[in-house]
Amino acid sequence: MLEERDHPLAEFFENLRETRREMRAPPGTKQRCALQTMVRDEAFFLPIFLRYYSRFFGPEDIYVLDHGTTDGSTDVGGFVRIPVERKKVDNAWILERLKSHQRSLLESYDVVLTVDADEIVAPDPAWGTLGEYLEGFQEEWVNCLGYEILHLPDREPPLDPSRPVLEQRGYWFAADGYDKPSLATAPTPWAVGFHGREDRELNIDPDLRLIHLHRIDHEQCRRRHRRSSEWSWARRDVKGGWGRHNRITDEAEFEEWYYEGSCFLDGREVVLEQIPERWKGLF
Repeated sequence: MLEERDHPLAEFFENLRETRREMRAPPGTKQRCALQTMVRDEAFFLPIFLRYYSRFFGPEDIYVLDHGTTDGSTDVGGFVRIPVERKKVDNAWILERLKSHQRSLLESYDVVLTVDADEIVAPDPAWGTLGEYLEGFQEEWVNCLGYEILHLPDREPPLDPSRPVLEQRGYWFAADGYDKPSLATAPTPWAVGFHGREDRELNIDPDLRLIHLHRIDHEQCRRRHRRSSEWSWARRDVKGGWGRHNRITDEAEFEEWYYEGSCFLDGREVVLEQIPERWKGLF
């Protein structure tokens, strides 16, 4: 039976926690907080995304940049929809659009959270809720601690998106490619893909997780890759290998990546552990 493991950076966690505690705003501080994302045909993930984040952000504070959605998933309301146009999938353009929109939001909000539709940012439940975390957040930015859920179809059924996700999934792994600088009070100099900053600086909060759902369901993941591979991608994306893991469709290559690959396709080991019980009611 797999157990909860120490994170590879666990030896640094207590010092990091002390720094984060020192930087918290006084109790009772009220912050104006916004959430932004960009989507394209996310009928599977967007309802999960909205069900979780709508607990902590009002509809007027959730900004969805809609990059040519055709599946009706952005017609449901409950957020501010902002149409954006680009014929190709162009990660450099996506970066500039979200950086620009973050700067605009920070003119009227204290804190902005920037995530993909398949990313759930949450403090450890033993710490508190995302709402409580946001109330006291005042650092320029923090990096989340990335974990990726892995559906094991020989042990778990297909995901029922109408039910709580973590009641249906039992395994994740530490994924440092998702230690993203997602939460900020000042404009963030992201690198392409939003996985890090251009200056490569880290400011990790070991109690703030970014839970990546890309592999939350084996068949949904395969379908998503097929759909992505059919889109037109910018030449620089293809040449630079940006987002290449999203376009893997060959059956053998997909299976190898699904069970063993990191987001950067660099051979980093996937070390599964059980999702602790305290997380099960989160979303």
